[in-house]
Amino acid sequence: MRSRFVRFLVVGFVTGTALLSLSLGVLVQKGDVKAVPPAHAAGSINPVGKWNLIVTFTATGAQQPSTLKFDHDGGLVNYTPGPGTGTWWMTSSNQFQYTFTEQILDNLGNQIAYVYVEQQATLSADKTTYTASGQGTVHAMDGTVLAVNQTTTQATKEA
Repeated sequence: MRSRFVRFLVVGFVTGTALLSLSLGVLVQKGDVKAVPPAHAAGSINPVGKWNLIVTFTATGAQQPSTLKFDHDGGLVNYTPGPGTGTWWMTSSNQFQYTFTEQILDNLGNQIAYVYVEQQATLSADKTTYTASGQGTVHAMDGTVLAVNQTTTQATKEA
């Protein structure tokens, strides 16, 4: 009788420990997931809207105009110079990050490469301008990295 009781306790302890470990593993894994924060709500300080950018390539000083639109749901669309899509998220009350993949097209409109853009931005209090810095990694269509360009960005919100 005592042997059965001890076996019952041991099996219960082992099962409980396994379930607890499994539960903690799920919690830790869920902690890594990036959710779109509620800061995207209308009225909060966020970059939602269409923006005109001047992107400066740090190494050469060359400048490239661009147009982006940040959506309420955390999505973004890059209109120029090449089409692209990505995501953005708030990192503090006035700072956000965004990433997107932009297509590089030839004169006939065929995609010949792409750029993966990563930027960290600071939004002005009046939500009409932001500055950003980061990089664009240029890839051949097979994924080979062709160049990594450090950039800074000055952006003005369209009225």
